[in-house]
Amino acid sequence: MRAGLGYFFRNFATPVAFFILFKLQGPKPAIFLAIAVTLLQVLAHKVQRIPFSPFFIVASGFTVLFGSMDLLSTSPRYFRLEPFAHNFLLASVILVTLFTGHPLAAWFVRALPERFRPPTTGLAGQSYLRKLTWVWVGYLYLKSFLFLWLAFRVDLGNLILLRSLIGGGTLVLLFGGEIAYRKLRKN
Repeated sequence: MRAGLGYFFRNFATPVAFFILFKLQGPKPAIFLAIAVTLLQVLAHKVQRIPFSPFFIVASGFTVLFGSMDLLSTSPRYFRLEPFAHNFLLASVILVTLFTGHPLAAWFVRALPERFRPPTTGLAGQSYLRKLTWVWVGYLYLKSFLFLWLAFRVDLGNLILLRSLIGGGTLVLLFGGEIAYRKLRKN
């Protein structure tokens, strides 16, 4: 139970806090709280000596960047585009690194627990990692356009909540599907 709560707070404290305060006070206080919670999570990682995962770094960076832009503007409009930009830019960077011979996906794969990692060594491992990277790029582009569509269809509070549910749920499906594919391939 304690491990589950720790996982929840490390990964979902920001969107939950944002959603609640957005419904109670509106966008500016919720954005401020999202940035504050993100910075508290960074501090907690440092104090507890928990390494920053690539997933946390990317999500936190975009939250602070887009949230800060909206705090400085007269009316929040950029934070709404954060889920789209986050996924679109990440997909684009991963795509570019694919052509450099140093796929960024390898960094994300190394951040996974060892029992969940796909093979990354040898020619077979590198070939598999390149194919997996193409799947991730497609997944991230599709998700980015879904979030762009949602950005203009739902209020900001629901968008941030949907982002967490859709993003987290589809990421679990992506990783689970990859693990299932690997097991089927071995047999």
